[in-house]
Parts: sequence; structure tokens; C-alpha cells
Amino acid sequence: MTDTNKVPEVFIQGEGIYLRAPTEADLTGNWHRWFNDAEVTHFQDKGYSANTLEKQRSYFESIKDSDSDVVLAIVDANSHQHIGSVGLHRIDWIHRSAFLGIVIGEKDAWGKGFGRQAWRLITRHGFETLNLNKIVATTLDGNERSLACALASGFEIEGTQKEQKYKRGKFHDLILVGITRAMWDSAKP
Repeated sequence: MTDTNKVPEVFIQGEGIYLRAPTEADLTGNWHRWFNDAEVTHFQDKGYSANTLEKQRSYFESIKDSDSDVVLAIVDANSHQHIGSVGLHRIDWIHRSAFLGIVIGEKDAWGKGFGRQAWRLITRHGFETLNLNKIVATTLDGNERSLACALASGFEIEGTQKEQKYKRGKFHDLILVGITRAMWDSAKP
């Protein structure tokens, strides 16, 4: 955030981070560059083709008014830097389910617990605000950080799809994790 007098539009407050709607300013920042970084996309279903500002703008436009996606910027509360994105995708309003996706694109924000916190915040939003009943996510085998975020947020491993994704010259298993509203409610302090 360049204007220090401007109060950020916080949608969901966390500790050390907050979530807000993505903005036009995010497009001119590093958001689209994250998906061209081999380290950032190492475990992502991204990085197969170059991401451009135009592609990112198209994605931004598609989510702005989407009825089936809630995508939020993850922002460092101290610097107000956009460090990642988290979202609920393919929201099914009849069956009350969604698919969780997350990326921490700023590598200097890795290992600080921001991903874990964002995972919990979007899960809480899905259950307590959107009235979802089930949230699922997938993680590529070997992505221990993502799996740890899921398990710490109450998700359980539901299954493994063998050799589902081709990445870095070989096929990888895809681990499916999920949580129901009842599981979330029973685990709350």
C-alpha cells in the first residue's frame, strides 16, 4: 500500500495477516509473476505456460462477479503487502460444498504461518458465513507445508489419486483432504 493514510479494506482480520478483496493494484504488483516462478509453482497446478498480466487480468475479471468463487488477497498486516491469495472455488450452492485453493506467492512470507492462518480463516468463512457443509482441497504428494495447513485446520485425508498430476518430469499422487461443517464445529475451542 503506497498511501500510508489510506486504511486498508479488511474483510477478514487475522493475526499478522488480513484478507481483503483483490484489487486493480494487485494486478500491477507481483500477483501475476508468482505463477512464473518455479519455486512458487513447484507444487501448484500452475507453471505449465507463462502467466502474463493479460491472463491475470482475465482471471481477476472472472472472479470479481463470480457466483461460484470467493477469492481473497492475503495481506501482511504490518507491511500491507499482498503476499498471497486464498479462495473457495467451484462453490456448489445446492450441495453446499467448495474447493479450497491457496498460494503464498511472496517467498519471504514462507514459513511464518500465514498460509496456515489463511487456510483456517477461509474455512471459517465458508462454514460460518457462506453456510457450506463441506470443503475439500488437494495437495501434490511431497507438499508437506500444504498438507500440514490442511491437517492443522481440521481437514482429514480422504484419499489419494495415484499418479494424477504430471509435474517436474514425472507423475505425482494427488492427496484429497476434506472437512465437514460438523467436523469444524466439533473441533472449535
